[in-house]
Amino acid sequence: MLLDRLAGPVRGVRIVRHPFDSTAESNIGAQIVPHRQLTQTEVSRLLQQLEDVDGAIVTSALSTREQTPFREIGFSDREDLYLLQHNMTGLPNRVATAHRLRGGRRSDLSTVLEIDRASFEKFWALDRDALHAARRATPVHRYRVAVLDRRVVGYAITGRAGRSSFLQRLGVDPRMRSRGIGTDLVRDSLEWARGEGATSMLVNTQTKNQRARRLYEELGFALSEERLMVLQWNRDR
Repeated sequence: MLLDRLAGPVRGVRIVRHPFDSTAESNIGAQIVPHRQLTQTEVSRLLQQLEDVDGAIVTSALSTREQTPFREIGFSDREDLYLLQHNMTGLPNRVATAHRLRGGRRSDLSTVLEIDRASFEKFWALDRDALHAARRATPVHRYRVAVLDRRVVGYAITGRAGRSSFLQRLGVDPRMRSRGIGTDLVRDSLEWARGEGATSMLVNTQTKNQRARRLYEELGFALSEERLMVLQWNRDR
């Protein structure tokens, strides 16, 4: 039984395999997305299970504590991210907008995924499974879309676990930026989370995405001393 457990899949981890493309700049073969703290042994087992992967193996964005077992195995830095926090006081006032917000529907999925692909680099873009995983990441969540002229032009996924809340994902059609859509979606997320009893909200963004950082700080988020990191393992090391 012990050998079966050691050889079996690691629980609480999502593995995303990417078709290998030697000409692609990212050169990613697979991504490890932990939903809990892993041990060094579990990370080693994951690498064994991914021995057939061509290209780099990367993680999702990890906190300092979550990085430890990966670094012990030999993972190195790939990309760091800002972590910002809102204390849920002094929420921004709503303003009149041309768009409206409503709950996301199943029929919105293809458009939402198109917006996501247009909003993020290929490495960060979500597919159908990753979008559903973001919605299931917390016990309670809110999925909202912005609609302008009957067309979905932005979306947000917000989650709550206890007194903590998380802006899991925010995307706006690049052709519709600077119209207050992202601002309105973040306001909506903050108001919902506070109404649910949350006392803080966290969000992360790439350090090179200064536009997103400015948006969050204008809405009351403060930069945290904690930095998240995407780690990488190269098979040829």
